[in-house]
Amino acid sequence: MIRLFKAIPEQEILPYTGDVFTVEESNETGGFSIDRHAPGEQVEETLLVASAEIRTSQTGREWLQFTFNSPSGSCKGKQWLNQGTAEDAMRPYLETRIVHVVAKVEEYPVDSGNKSLTVQRVKAVHDVSGTTLLPQMPQEESMTDYRNQLIGLVEQLGEPYRQIALRCLTTYWDDFSTRPAALFHHHAYIGGLMKHTACMMTIVAGICQSERPYLTLLQCIQEAEADHKNDLFQAPSRSARQFAWDDSFDSLYQAARAITLLDELPNQDELLLGVLLHDIGKVWEYNHLGATTSRFTQLLQVEPGEETLSGIAIDSIGSLVGHMPYGCFVFEQALRDESIRLPLEQHHRMMHLILSHHGKKEWGSSVTPQTTEAWYLHAIDLLDARKEKWRTAQVL
Repeated sequence: MIRLFKAIPEQEILPYTGDVFTVEESNETGGFSIDRHAPGEQVEETLLVASAEIRTSQTGREWLQFTFNSPSGSCKGKQWLNQGTAEDAMRPYLETRIVHVVAKVEEYPVDSGNKSLTVQRVKAVHDVSGTTLLPQMPQEESMTDYRNQLIGLVEQLGEPYRQIALRCLTTYWDDFSTRPAALFHHHAYIGGLMKHTACMMTIVAGICQSERPYLTLLQCIQEAEADHKNDLFQAPSRSARQFAWDDSFDSLYQAARAITLLDELPNQDELLLGVLLHDIGKVWEYNHLGATTSRFTQLLQVEPGEETLSGIAIDSIGSLVGHMPYGCFVFEQALRDESIRLPLEQHHRMMHLILSHHGKKEWGSSVTPQTTEAWYLHAIDLLDARKEKWRTAQVL
């Protein structure tokens, strides 16, 4: 398992030997990555269509908008309509949801690093399995290692936190262990949610077990600043000037300041369970090939609905609610299933961790952090997500 910050000591975790929390390592390698291609370059690739829609401009002009997947990641694409109808142009994309495209790499705005494909020719592919084109974890990393780290830390929780955590994982493991944590920005591949959660829990354990947790958090922030300065020094020689740590440090230091003012040691069990639950709602906010068809009916009092699953995409139904409320639903379901009744304040502190972890309402938080644990969770979430984005940029 990768070590993200020097300030966080490596933890010795025993391998998981049970048969409940199983993972499958992927053998898929390679695949198309738009980051390896320069603007203006012509490419010819086989891709999985994760999402496809017809868009209309203010002037009434229609075009097709896509998200494409390959084992190396996701990218955006479009096709301009020069003749025929949008519905006719869309047919090859929906026929098998696997297409062979000839396309041009575009970048807008110029020098932003924001690249997409403009498709010029397309045909449906019938002899390739869609699952082989889903974005995969980097080759040098192991799903098994992240599973071991996550379950090992869960097993160290005190009760009732451990009981709640195991109930949540047991109920939704098949989806939780395969879901991405995002579409493009960080951990945007199969197993990304599990990795993001395991890495955050490792950072939490390192911070909480240190002599002075607040100073350990600050050391992580200082390491992030060193990464950012590295990016700035290298910027003139880079063709794509994307900076992983942009817009991060104001929020990180705001969290550090709030923690100072609250002047409390973090509750490790509460914070670890909060990390486990903070993004678990992405089981419903995203979908992809391999997602269980029962995840909505397991959690909600609803009739089964029809789903079309392809590449990694936003779930059109789940996105109406969002992952934060779903995380609260999962927490409440686990309490009921385990017949656990928490003190009112403890219950709402846990809900607050889930609902406030984006830090700002303009970043999607239902509420802003108000407790020591909530500020730590927000800061650690930001640190892990941006560190993943930074690491990815270094290998391109």
